[in-house]
Amino acid sequence: MNEVLEQIKVLAAEQAAADADNDDARIEELIEDLEELDSLVGKEAQELIEELRPLHVSEDVYEEIEEETTFGQRMADRVASVAGSWGFIFGFMLLMVIWMSANVLLGVAAFDPFPFILLNLTLSTLAALQAPVILMSQNRQAEKDRRMAQNDYQVNLKSEVEIADLHRKVDELTELLLVQSRMMNVLVSARRQELLERARLHEVDLSARRGLEETHRPMPECA
Repeated sequence: MNEVLEQIKVLAAEQAAADADNDDARIEELIEDLEELDSLVGKEAQELIEELRPLHVSEDVYEEIEEETTFGQRMADRVASVAGSWGFIFGFMLLMVIWMSANVLLGVAAFDPFPFILLNLTLSTLAALQAPVILMSQNRQAEKDRRMAQNDYQVNLKSEVEIADLHRKVDELTELLLVQSRMMNVLVSARRQELLERARLHEVDLSARRGLEETHRPMPECA
């Protein structure tokens, strides 16, 4: 039973990794298509934005690189970290002082007499080995920076197209509100005219009734 569960977990992890790779490839394609567009508010841009929106662009680049790091790369980073510190400089200077002082004090029995050829050979060998190790570490850091910059660019581009799409929607809503406002003004104006016309007709009707009442009113008799 445990073996079956382990196999299921492995298959699920492989499927998740495959899906992530497919998403990354699709994100790259969508971003390249967006870069070729002249405007981010057109119909084609809207379709690309709708397809890009559910995809997760931001990534923890450093974590991914650490997962891919080999033992040799980790050792190169540690060596570069130690060699690029003041502790290493002072420690190595102290070692050189001790080395030279010991050989001077030993005199004839010195294992590396002046001009300290063995020390020079050791320093040359250390520099020859240390330089490529530091270069390996710098190359890894450059790769981290490149991937981080690429991820930042993708996130910024997605944010830009999302903002452009929001502006487009706001513009459409503004235009719709203007149309509705104009329609409301027309309806209010028509309603006002209707009420004014009714009031005028009502006044005319009242005037007519008053005229009829005055016409049918009996004349007073003369004495």
